[in-house]
Amino acid sequence: MKKLLKLLAAAIILALFSVPVYAGVKIDGVIIQPGEGTTSAATVYYQGAPPFNIYRSLDGTQWTTGAAARTDNYYVDDNLTNYYNYYFKVEDSTGSSAITAAYPPNNNVHGSFRINSSLCAACHVTHSARGGYLLIQPTSVALCTTCHDGTQSKYDVRNGKVRLAEQYADTSGGPFGPLASSGQPVEVVVYEAYSSLSTEPVSLLPTSIHNLGTYISGAPGGVSERDRGLGCIDCHDPHGNTNNFRNLKTVIEVTYDVSVNIDFQAYARTDPDLTGGYGEDIYYNTGSIYFCSACHSDYAQASGSGAIAATATQIPGLELSAESMNKFMHAVNTPLIFRGEYYSSSLPLESGTGVNVVVCLTCHQAHGTFKTGQNRITGSTALIRLDRQGICEECHKK
Repeated sequence: MKKLLKLLAAAIILALFSVPVYAGVKIDGVIIQPGEGTTSAATVYYQGAPPFNIYRSLDGTQWTTGAAARTDNYYVDDNLTNYYNYYFKVEDSTGSSAITAAYPPNNNVHGSFRINSSLCAACHVTHSARGGYLLIQPTSVALCTTCHDGTQSKYDVRNGKVRLAEQYADTSGGPFGPLASSGQPVEVVVYEAYSSLSTEPVSLLPTSIHNLGTYISGAPGGVSERDRGLGCIDCHDPHGNTNNFRNLKTVIEVTYDVSVNIDFQAYARTDPDLTGGYGEDIYYNTGSIYFCSACHSDYAQASGSGAIAATATQIPGLELSAESMNKFMHAVNTPLIFRGEYYSSSLPLESGTGVNVVVCLTCHQAHGTFKTGQNRITGSTALIRLDRQGICEECHKK
C-alpha cells in the first residue's frame, strides 16, 4: 500500500511539472521578410495558453481578425504594404493579450531579441566599444541618430521626417536639426558630447529643440536635481515597448529618490494623404501628460487652473517649484469643451477616455519645431506646433 501511495504521489508531482503554467501572453518578437514588390511578410512569435486569436490593426484602435483558434506559436501575415505601420494583438484562451508592432520592409532592432539575437549587434559590440554599456558609438544620441537619420530607419529625427512609399513627410515630433554644438541659435544649444555623428544633410533649421545634453534638473517647471545630460534614452526605451509606437519609457526617474510610473499609450497610422499635415496620424490614448510632466512637473495643472493660481501639482511626491508658485497656467487633461460645446481642432488630442482632452503634445512638439514666434519672456519658440499664437486661435477661435 505504501509503495502504491508513493507511486501515486510521484505521478501527481510529475503531472504538475509537465503541465505548462501560463502567466499571460508574451510576444517573443516579429521577423519581417521583405518581398519583391511593395509588400512584405511578417511572422509574429508568441507564448501563452492556446488556442490563440490574432488581430491586426493599422492604428492600434480598429482591429480586424487575422486568424482564430490557432494552436501553434507563430502567425504569418504575408500581405503587408511597405512603409505602413502595423500592430498585431495576440489573445490566448485565458483572455490575456499583448500587442506588438511591425514596420515593413525593415526589421525593428528594438525588440525580437529572443528569436534573433543578432539584432543586439546593431547597437552593442563585445570588445572595443566606444561608449558605456558596450555601445558602438560614444553616446546614445550619437548612436540613435546614425540610424534615425533616414538611412537605416524610416524616421529621420534631424529633419523631422518619416519615409512613406514614394516620399518623405513631416513627423509629429518635429526636427532636431543638425545637432551640432556650434553655429546654432541660442535656442538650439546641443552640448558637444551629445552631437550627432550622422553625415546626412539637414534641410530644416529648427527655431527651438528639446535641448540635448542639458541637465535634466534645468527642465522648465521642474523640480529634479538630476545632473545628467538629457539624451534619447531618457524618453525612449532602446529595447522596446510594445504599448506604444515610439518605444516610450514606462518609468521616468524624476529625482534621485522619486520615479514616476507611466502608462503612456499611443499609436501612429500611416497616412499617405498627409491629413493633418503629418505623414502619420497620431492617436494619443492615455498618459501623455504624465510622461511630459515627470520632468516638467509644475505644468501638470487641472481644469480651471487658468483662473486659479497654481499652488499644487498632480505628480505624487513632488512639490511646486518656487518660480511657479502662484502663477497662472493653462490647464491640461481638460476636455476641449466650452459652455457645453465641443470644439474641433486639427491639433493632436488625447482620446483614450472617450472625450478629446488637451495635453502637452496638443501645443508642443516633442523633438523640435521650425515654426516662428518667440515667446517674449523666454525668447524661445518653445516647440510650438503653429506659427506665433496660432495654436491659441486653433482652439479658442476668437
